[in-house]
Amino acid sequence: MRALSIRQPWAALILAGHKPTENRTWHTTYRGPLAIHAGQRYDRNARHLAAEFGITTTPRGWLGTVELIDVHHDRDCCRPWGEPDTWHWVMTNPQPFAAPIPGRGQLGLHQPPAHIAHHQRTHTQQLTDSLIPLFDLTANPDT
Repeated sequence: MRALSIRQPWAALILAGHKPTENRTWHTTYRGPLAIHAGQRYDRNARHLAAEFGITTTPRGWLGTVELIDVHHDRDCCRPWGEPDTWHWVMTNPQPFAAPIPGRGQLGLHQPPAHIAHHQRTHTQQLTDSLIPLFDLTANPDT
């Protein structure tokens, strides 16, 4: 797992499932789980977008995880979120934590603190455990 710090309200929009693309000036070959950290800075130019999607609170700290599935340079795609002449980080499966976890982020793609990776694994296992009874293949539908 890796981590990325993102300004608010962009982090909240990503974890709410509204913004599947993050724009960066650099790329990575990493694909996989990505912990999302909301930093201290707030992009005031995006306040209206957050309000349009019903996002009224923008907490700081570790907010959840996504799956980073692709990174590519702009090719007139990923609109309306993909910006021209940037690298588009395409994310899916947003999993917000039940509550923000306080902590500091850092610049660039980095290792999250151990307790954040543990929290993500525990959260994923709980989701898996809750789905297993729904797909019980050992049950006989004729009985």
